[in-house]
Amino acid sequence: MSHYIVLVKQVPDVTQITDNAFDPESGTLVRARLTNVINELDAQALAFANYMKKISGDRKGKIIALTMGPPMAGEVLRYALSRCADMVVLLTDRALGGADTVATANPLAFAIRKIVKEILQCGNDYYVVTGMQSVDGDTAQVPPQIAEELALPCIAYVTGAEFSGLRQGLSPPAKPSAELGRPDEKSSRFEFIRIISGGSQVVTPKKLPVVLTVAKYEYPLFATFARTRWANKAEVIQWGSADIKATHIGVSGSKTSVIRVFPPGKSTRKCQRVSDVGLLAKVLIDSFTSGNGESGPSADDQTHRYVLPDRRADKFDRSFEGTRKEQEDYEILADTFKELGITDISRVDDAVREKVLTAVEGRFHKKALEDMLNGFKLNGPAFKGEVWVVAEHSGGAVHPATFELIGRARDLADSLESKVGVAVAGYEIEPQAKELIAAGADNIYLIEDQLLKVFDPTAHRKAIADAISTYWPQIVLYAATPQGRMLAPMVSYRVGCGLTADCTGLDIRDSSRKGDIGLLLQTRPALGGNVMATIRTKNSKSQMATARPGVMKRLPPDNSRKGKVIKHKVQLSNDDISLEILKTELGTGEVNFEAKVIVSGGKGMQSRDNYERLMGMLCDGLSKKLDTQVERGASRAAVEQGFIERVHQVGQTGTSIGPKIYIALGISGAIQHMIGVANTETIIAINSDPNAPIFKQCDYYIVGTVEDTIPKLAQALETE
Repeated sequence: MSHYIVLVKQVPDVTQITDNAFDPESGTLVRARLTNVINELDAQALAFANYMKKISGDRKGKIIALTMGPPMAGEVLRYALSRCADMVVLLTDRALGGADTVATANPLAFAIRKIVKEILQCGNDYYVVTGMQSVDGDTAQVPPQIAEELALPCIAYVTGAEFSGLRQGLSPPAKPSAELGRPDEKSSRFEFIRIISGGSQVVTPKKLPVVLTVAKYEYPLFATFARTRWANKAEVIQWGSADIKATHIGVSGSKTSVIRVFPPGKSTRKCQRVSDVGLLAKVLIDSFTSGNGESGPSADDQTHRYVLPDRRADKFDRSFEGTRKEQEDYEILADTFKELGITDISRVDDAVREKVLTAVEGRFHKKALEDMLNGFKLNGPAFKGEVWVVAEHSGGAVHPATFELIGRARDLADSLESKVGVAVAGYEIEPQAKELIAAGADNIYLIEDQLLKVFDPTAHRKAIADAISTYWPQIVLYAATPQGRMLAPMVSYRVGCGLTADCTGLDIRDSSRKGDIGLLLQTRPALGGNVMATIRTKNSKSQMATARPGVMKRLPPDNSRKGKVIKHKVQLSNDDISLEILKTELGTGEVNFEAKVIVSGGKGMQSRDNYERLMGMLCDGLSKKLDTQVERGASRAAVEQGFIERVHQVGQTGTSIGPKIYIALGISGAIQHMIGVANTETIIAINSDPNAPIFKQCDYYIVGTVEDTIPKLAQALETE
């Protein structure tokens, strides 16, 4: 008899974020001004757990919903009870506030232990089910970190389940669970369909318990009137930090801290509605020949590369402080020193301090001045070691995002006067070393073992974590691919380091007043891209981050570069393999996402026939008119509907691209898709929904069905 512990979270409704949601003075988000809802993927996870219970035919299994938050978070537990949960637990305590992902995963893991021991008393026969990520953080880090704390396998990006070989698929069972019967427990098992880079897999855990993160389940649960009445009266079990005795609590237990939260810069996307297809054809041709729209953000676009303090021309130069206010304070202090004729910090006595405080007229006070003076004495970076990239590869080929990260690592390492290391785990992978060195690496750390031939999160986590804890690089970067977003949280938690997810900016800066030089400041979007946050690592020996594919720039390969290959041995056994891979489906065929024009179809294309007919019509017309290759792409929904092979998928779980022109046909514009096209010069959208989110993230759009618009557009291109 299996039980299901479902993690749910109350989050701000990101669809309602307006300028009024921000404090005009600080620029920070005021969450109290937003309504709260259940995280959508957690609602899907709840339905998915209910589906698992039904297809297993086990009516005695319990579903327990667990959340951590303020007392008002109990609302999402009432939601869970009204749908399918049998019991709910609210983990609430002021001490838990201000937590990062480590200090969130840790208390939740301890609460799970308490639920299993005191409520379920079920031994190891249970599943922890949760949404892949929450919209307020978008990190996807908490579930893998919970798995690491509990020493459980983690199956991420789950989209479906089957039981004991029965082909139940994604749809709810046709018969009630009582009629399904329960197969022999010794031979029965769940098999899970999950997304991987470039395809999908069917896997089953080698042992229970297991953590599942749900990426999609499109069969929602609805509350009946009777169950809602019961839910409103049912007990909500409440525990505080003293009840669970977690080891990482709140701000003090966190491994990262937020330096700044601010609205994203105003998009230069035109978001211009086009009235007819003739005008759209003209706009498209003009965009190709002249280049309209915006280039996507790039972490490499720096005009002011970091320099260590003792390498700066002016010893009082503190222009690399992490916040603008700190920079301004140091500028004022340096100017005051010049006015007072101070050239040696050691000669600043009490009398000089008083003169400085008088001169700055209350800009900063005595304690701040003392901190700044101590900051002037600092020269060496707070962290030591190399700048590492954890390589991702498949089928003998290195993932393009790895080369992008090496390019950024090269810039960071040069600023810190350090070296670039690349950690590669796999089997028969030494031939990749030469290509990685040519891309900018100095040292290649090879971890080879037959058991690493196929990616298994538990085995690879052990291998990479062992290498990190042996050499302790000061920075470790991972690609924010499905694999990287699963591996990085497990590794970082295992070695006790902070991790920032899905970064679009990585910069070296100082926090001199707090005694830190040469920190990695990590900037990332949150709340569905509605806010930006700059984060630093604390209480860690390494600074770790995952970075979005497509936002860093690969350096031109230099085959004359020399590097060192270091073979690192890790003791692995079959016990380190957590999953049995039953089936792998990778996209087939060749695709050229380096093409200047890419046309993608979404779920709005309605059918494979429509996709092929309309896509062919438009791509042929564009190719002839623009005299260039036009490549086909697709949203994840279109791929899963079978419109085209997965190798053509664009987006966070597909391929990130940056063409001159990107045309989205019948694509709604979910953040996961738009992440993958952010580096495009001009984005053009066609959608029948006048409120489609993509219209706020493109340059030109037309409201209309693809069936009606594309033939007219193809004809307009011929006559233009």
